[in-house]
Amino acid sequence: MPDSPRRRGRKPSDDTERKDRVIQTRVPRDLESTLKDAAERERVSVSHLIRHVLEDTFNLVDNIVADSASLVGNVTRDARRLAASARGERGHTPRVPATEGGEEAAALMEAVDAWQDVVINRPDQCIRCGVALGRGQRAFRGLSSVPGAPAVWLCTDCIDKL
Repeated sequence: MPDSPRRRGRKPSDDTERKDRVIQTRVPRDLESTLKDAAERERVSVSHLIRHVLEDTFNLVDNIVADSASLVGNVTRDARRLAASARGERGHTPRVPATEGGEEAAALMEAVDAWQDVVINRPDQCIRCGVALGRGQRAFRGLSSVPGAPAVWLCTDCIDKL
């Protein structure tokens, strides 16, 4: 039996000095060959390949979960607009203002990075108080870095209350 580090007088590394943890698992023979082949193609060890696959998988799942929340909001908004169009209504579907506990409105407000002072061309409503905003009226449009985010408007009274 070869000498272990303890038999030679060396102390094992302190847990704080060890960076990675070892996790062992059993895999079917065909998966083992697939992993070894993939590791050889990538020129990495099987251990590194598995670590990268796990990290990439968790990142992908996290991104899907984050994107699905945005997708649900977009689908809900589009469905409301289609329903309003089918009823013959024009313009945007009214939202429950943030001051009345509208979760969608609060989430949209949270996504705004900045406010741009503009003159409205199409009627809409203030996301905070719900007041109607008409063509030619001065208002503030929310600017967001969220792809596909809907237009968010504030009236002049609500911009002063931020």
